[in-house]
Amino acid sequence: MARVSFVIISHSHELAKGVVDLATQMAPDVHFEIAAGDDTGALGTSMHKVENALDRALAQVHKPGDEECCWGVLLMCDLGSATMVAQTVLELRGNPKDCMCINAPLVEGTIAAAVAARGGLGLRQVAAAAYQSVIDMAGRARSELGQITSVSLDANSNVLSSLDASKKFREADMVVTDPAGLHARPAALLVRALASLDVQVWINDVDASSVLEIMSLGVRHGEHVHVRAQGPDCDKALELARDMLEGGTH
Repeated sequence: MARVSFVIISHSHELAKGVVDLATQMAPDVHFEIAAGDDTGALGTSMHKVENALDRALAQVHKPGDEECCWGVLLMCDLGSATMVAQTVLELRGNPKDCMCINAPLVEGTIAAAVAARGGLGLRQVAAAAYQSVIDMAGRARSELGQITSVSLDANSNVLSSLDASKKFREADMVVTDPAGLHARPAALLVRALASLDVQVWINDVDASSVLEIMSLGVRHGEHVHVRAQGPDCDKALELARDMLEGGTH
């Protein structure tokens, strides 16, 4: 029995099961639990499922002695809204030291972390292995993209470098009122609505034409976001964004 168990949190049970199947091939002695889909079995997430899976995973952890933070459960998520659910569950439990939810690639991160867990490493070291997969992937992506395009990947660049001073520009702060935060559905609806306008939009400096970019922000209920819009329809874009972000449940 390893000192670290895993909870795989996904919008799709099939996706989560596939990740567990792959990771189990690499680390057969590591325990995995799945919390996938909403409470009806449809695509989505469920706090109830995450809580139950977390309890089961904790019960399977090997606890050698009283070494603090050397054993526990690592929660791996597929998208930003799943991360928000996981973090909410941990917050309601007082952010226990024996549980960690991290932002790392679900497949590569889980496999790297599982191999580390099988090797007997502690919770923080296992989490570090998952984070290392992010660094490795970023390095490969930079190298490969550099071979096929002249696009600059300056890590210090941001939305301001994309703004064209000759185009109409507006910006505003807004509050996300959806109880679940800026999760998959409202992000998709917003992207779809903005696509009909002649405008470029950024939310907290990420491209608002990408659902994944928006979800990666992990914006929760009641949090503020900064929206920038540039182009002929920038006023309409801000009005639309405010209606959707501050309009309640989606």
